[in-house]
Amino acid sequence: MPKTEKRFEDVLVDDVFDKFVLKASQVGKGATIAMVIDQMLANPLSRKVYVTDAEGRYVGTVSTETVLRLMGYRLGIREYGGASFIRFLRDTLKERADDILVKGRTVTREMKLSVAMKIMIDDHLNDLPVVDKDGTLIGELASLELLLAGKKVFEAKDPVAPPNEH
Repeated sequence: MPKTEKRFEDVLVDDVFDKFVLKASQVGKGATIAMVIDQMLANPLSRKVYVTDAEGRYVGTVSTETVLRLMGYRLGIREYGGASFIRFLRDTLKERADDILVKGRTVTREMKLSVAMKIMIDDHLNDLPVVDKDGTLIGELASLELLLAGKKVFEAKDPVAPPNEH
């Protein structure tokens, strides 16, 4: 019996979440920012590192944008004025992953991909951590995986042949 392709509305996170990012980058709460950067460099398809507790449960996310902002302050590239001086002081003192993580939304294997896409769109995210029922990090859903699953909505049903060029 030939395998039938699911409609996008029926695709689950489990159907696609490990097509590009095979293993989510993760560090423990006490990891240094240098360790976070090492994880980012080791997994260039992902733009995030997930912070987990001792049992592997998701605690938060560190994005490349956050790390770049901190680098900018420390290298003197990012300027600060009166209003941002307090933020500058606060940010330059951060040394560990749990100092810079953001608690984000998660998805599960059983969740419909369309629900995950809505979270990505609403929260302006490119990736989401995939967790099990206990909150343990089991992977990452990358936006590329949604593009792969949904690209057919942009494919013409009756493609028009390009005009002949003479």
